[in-house]
Amino acid sequence: MATPNQTVKSEFGSKEALVDKLVPLLDRKADESDAAFRERLLHVSNAKLLRLWQREQSLRSKHGSRESLVDKIVELRAGGQKADADYRKKILGLSTGRLLSLHDGFARGAKKA
Repeated sequence: MATPNQTVKSEFGSKEALVDKLVPLLDRKADESDAAFRERLLHVSNAKLLRLWQREQSLRSKHGSRESLVDKIVELRAGGQKADADYRKKILGLSTGRLLSLHDGFARGAKKA
């Protein structure tokens, strides 16, 4: 099994290349510039960067965007009822990982019903 460092080097060439791919995909603080965000990501472990990359790829391939994922969550939660705008507004602030987890939970619940 390859270490995270080996995986980063084999798939992306370097940690800097992976960070450059992640910067436009990830949400950041409102007042943080791209350069400051990039610098902050360079101090994150390779394992965490790989998890972030896999999470973003999963989001893009299965749902397209965060907004469409949020729409699907609200739809699954409503269960055919009127969609809840307040709930949608609330979950828009959640992390991508949390949104994916919410979607998986609601999808499992819908399959059981």
